[in-house]
Amino acid sequence: MRRLAVLTFGLAMLAAGGWFAWTELVPGPPGTVAITPSDNVALTPTARFRFGAQVRDVRGRVLGIHPVWTSEAVVDPEGLFTAPDRTGIYFVEAAVGSLKATAKVTVSPGTPKTVRVLPGDTTVKPRESVAFAATAFDEWGNSVPATPVWRVSFGAGSIDDQGIFVAGASGTSTVSAEIQGIVSSSAVTARCIPPRTETVSGLSFTVVCSASADVWMNGPGLDANDVAKTIDQAVGSVEATFGRSLRHRLNVNVFGAQKSFVQGLQQLLQVQASPFEEGVFVPPAVIAIDWSAPDGPGAIARHEITHLFVDEIAARRLPVPYWLHEGLATLSEFPVAEDAALVSRYCTASAARNDRLPALPEISSPQDWRTYVNEVGVVAYDIAAQVTAFMVSDAGGQTNLLDKMAGGLPVESAYEAASGHSFTSFVADLPDRARALADRYPGVAVTRRLFDGAVVYVAYGQPGDSRVTVDIRNSLYFGGGPGTTDYFGCLPAYLGASWPRGTYVVTVSGAIGRATATLVKY
Repeated sequence: MRRLAVLTFGLAMLAAGGWFAWTELVPGPPGTVAITPSDNVALTPTARFRFGAQVRDVRGRVLGIHPVWTSEAVVDPEGLFTAPDRTGIYFVEAAVGSLKATAKVTVSPGTPKTVRVLPGDTTVKPRESVAFAATAFDEWGNSVPATPVWRVSFGAGSIDDQGIFVAGASGTSTVSAEIQGIVSSSAVTARCIPPRTETVSGLSFTVVCSASADVWMNGPGLDANDVAKTIDQAVGSVEATFGRSLRHRLNVNVFGAQKSFVQGLQQLLQVQASPFEEGVFVPPAVIAIDWSAPDGPGAIARHEITHLFVDEIAARRLPVPYWLHEGLATLSEFPVAEDAALVSRYCTASAARNDRLPALPEISSPQDWRTYVNEVGVVAYDIAAQVTAFMVSDAGGQTNLLDKMAGGLPVESAYEAASGHSFTSFVADLPDRARALADRYPGVAVTRRLFDGAVVYVAYGQPGDSRVTVDIRNSLYFGGGPGTTDYFGCLPAYLGASWPRGTYVVTVSGAIGRATATLVKY
């Protein structure tokens, strides 16, 4: 009996051990499905990639079960995925019953095979700008992100890195974009359109296309060809001064009379005319001109166009002091306004002689500048021009100074960076430099204005706001009379149209003496 009991116990132990081994070797039902690789898969169009999948039971044991593969793209029963020819995000799914796993596939474009430039062949006005865009495509027609290299491969005009093309004066240009050695082009033809009539804000205009502007003319007596030529010459002169081209085709409003000019400012541009105003600029590219103004249309056009140049170059970062803005604009008049150049030189000398040069910080804002002009008169512009001329000379040119300001420097620091001198010393030396502009005090300086032949003289160096006597004569004619110098001790004047041709002596007598000069009227 004892031996049987032992045997029975041994059989029981053997049976228990066999059941344990069987449960370890036999897998359970599927518990998870995993796709490999699990990270995002990047492919190009039509490329293939084989996915793998593992099915495990709840204890993590691998089961020899093949999942069912599905995708909105093409995937075979073995998990071989074929990318579509269209870029995008796709998903691959492996499923065993209700168990599922998903993998992400990003189909990116292939290498560029073609490039398309838009717009296609087009026609624009001279100097008009066109925004071009270039798109690269792979062999399946997918757009390929790429930055084109732009150039004008034929003809006039220019294009920047962003594809902004500015047409030349006339003719056809070829604009080309290159992406990874692939070049595509578009043709741009620059030509003017015929004149037309327009009514805007209750005002009637004849609109003329010039090489640099759309010229809107209001009023009788305006010659379209003469106006267009004057505007184009002014643009060319200012561009030569600054050594660069305007970025915009201009919109120039020309009024044949002072009354219509004031009306046009109010109705068309919503601008209130200031005293002595002959022209207005509205950034980025609008100008209004009183064509009848005494300073002459050529000078006024140069003045206002210069304002636009200054704004384009420097005024995007920091405001340009108004005395400098107006000084640069007035300087641009000098090639066609001999009287302005004369007044600028000798009235600045007179201002220094009388210790009446302006404090620059006090005339820097637009409002302060207008107040100053109202107080001292239009000679303020000429004084600002001479002060600016000193600064420009020290700085190596207008553009060098303005480029420093475009970099974010205020005028004081820009001057120091461009000239190598301190702004404090510039201000301190200004009176002596101004007084040295004239070799005697008091004096009379003369010139002839070329655009209309007028003879101009400037008496200077007398006390400010003082009485003087003017005597003009030759052996046959004489005239003159009393006068009053301005705030700066200066008296600009013209020899009137009634004076016959000939040579005259002008004598100006005042509180501190007498000065003479010779006038020649042709």
